[in-house]
Amino acid sequence: MPQVEPSVLGALLGAAKDAVSYEAMAIVLAAADIDTGTAVEQQRDALLAALRIRMTGTAQDFTGMFFGGPLRSWSVSLSEITDDELEVWSEYADAVSDPFLQGRLHHLLLVAGHGRKPDHIRGAAAGYLDAAPLLLAAPERVPGLALATECLRWAGELARTFNQSDLQKHATEGMVALVERVLAGPEDEQGIVDSLLKGLRTQGYDITDLAERAARRYADDVHAHVGFLKLLWREVAPGPRRTDIDTAIVNALLGAADADVNTGFRRLDLLTRAASEARDRGLSELRLRAEMALQRTDADSLGWTRIGRELVIPRALFELSCAPIDAATDLRDALWRTTEDVHPAMREHADGARAQEGLLRIPRTRINTVGPVQVAPPADADDDHTVELQVRVLDALGIFTAHQLDHIQERFEPAEAELITALAHDAVLPEPRARSLAHAFRYFWLGEFDASACIALPQVEQILRQLLRPRVPIVSVAKGHTPGTVDQLGSLIRSMPAAGYPSDWSRALELLLTDPDRGMNLRNNVCHGLIDTPPKHRVALILQAALYLLSHAHGHRTLAPMAQPAP
Repeated sequence: MPQVEPSVLGALLGAAKDAVSYEAMAIVLAAADIDTGTAVEQQRDALLAALRIRMTGTAQDFTGMFFGGPLRSWSVSLSEITDDELEVWSEYADAVSDPFLQGRLHHLLLVAGHGRKPDHIRGAAAGYLDAAPLLLAAPERVPGLALATECLRWAGELARTFNQSDLQKHATEGMVALVERVLAGPEDEQGIVDSLLKGLRTQGYDITDLAERAARRYADDVHAHVGFLKLLWREVAPGPRRTDIDTAIVNALLGAADADVNTGFRRLDLLTRAASEARDRGLSELRLRAEMALQRTDADSLGWTRIGRELVIPRALFELSCAPIDAATDLRDALWRTTEDVHPAMREHADGARAQEGLLRIPRTRINTVGPVQVAPPADADDDHTVELQVRVLDALGIFTAHQLDHIQERFEPAEAELITALAHDAVLPEPRARSLAHAFRYFWLGEFDASACIALPQVEQILRQLLRPRVPIVSVAKGHTPGTVDQLGSLIRSMPAAGYPSDWSRALELLLTDPDRGMNLRNNVCHGLIDTPPKHRVALILQAALYLLSHAHGHRTLAPMAQPAP
């Protein structure tokens, strides 16, 4: 059995004087000038471990980070503490006069299962209760207030868990008194009030009046105000009072958003929260109000600045892109050559797609600029940065495709009949439709990009539907009163890999035509009049999509075997 070393005990009590954290004690104890010797060093090290081991979760869990010095830390739990160290703690728990230290040592010994359990239960809870008023009187007011709150909560939880009714009553009275004190004080200490109210609620205390007062006291801070209203809501029985609190919560968020009309993302966040709360609480009118306010929010009102620079492509790259066109044997061959492996960024393991980290990384919470509404994609969704890179690569490739199409016009100067002959296919693009697609190319070369896109987009969908028809189901039959349906463009594109088409092209077409979240969404934006005339290079990508699909129909490419359904 170790004997308490007087020099260590003196240094420990000196370190505890006016300290408002166990780490502050540990720093002083570690630097104390005390007698040297094996027993002294062993006891000091054991006490430093007791002071620096971190509590995580409940009062029954001391697994956490043990800080062994300013630059040294490691994960530790009580199970790693030796019997000798536990004996040191036990001796000092009875020897120290500081209640803050008594509470900690008895608490550790209780959780470690060392010694008499009843002694440690009461020693820990009583030590924390006695430490609370001393901490409140400490020179460092804010840390002392925070740690006094924790001591009262630890004491209350220990007393409740081990059925110590007298100590539980003492802890509850201390928490109520401290809440009253903070609510009456001039400083905003809503975090302390919130912690105490949650602790009181755990003790089974009716916090209705205190939560209501806290909500009024911190009405100027919308987040604190809403938090206390939610605590109050939990205390109130279902009925009209709860409905009034529901309404107050949503109105608080809407009111804060109206007051922050020029604060960009903060206002957007408040409106989004208001809409979500109104939805979850069944307040349809307030939900509509929040959603209408969201719809009136545009990207400019967010106050963001987009920083970028013009993309300058070397002339040599344009000349290189024309080489396949110059090598083509005829018009049809030249058209097919514009679709040769142009989407490397869509591949599943694109080089460098996820290489950039840090400040350049796009956050997973995004703004849908049609609304806008914050969107948190599923955990397995494509990374935002990767998708943005893919869209940028599509834009860059569209510039080269537009240049290639212009070069085709310069080299072949195709008449309408020649274009129809090059494009037509008996099964997927009969002559009348080939004539329409030919008009799209001619409008492109005339600079009428809006007309070109509007004509080409339906032909892309029709070509894809005809190509997929013999390979995957695209029609659902009628069932009872439910009519049959035909897959639309988005579903058709998602069916491409199952039909043997490369997934990189399927992904490219999805980003180009139908992805409303992070892609170009050209089919919907153009056909529903959501954008002005699309730029030339994006119209070139629409024409390229038609050519890619037709190249399969004409046998220029061979499809992979169809994906087999899972057993």
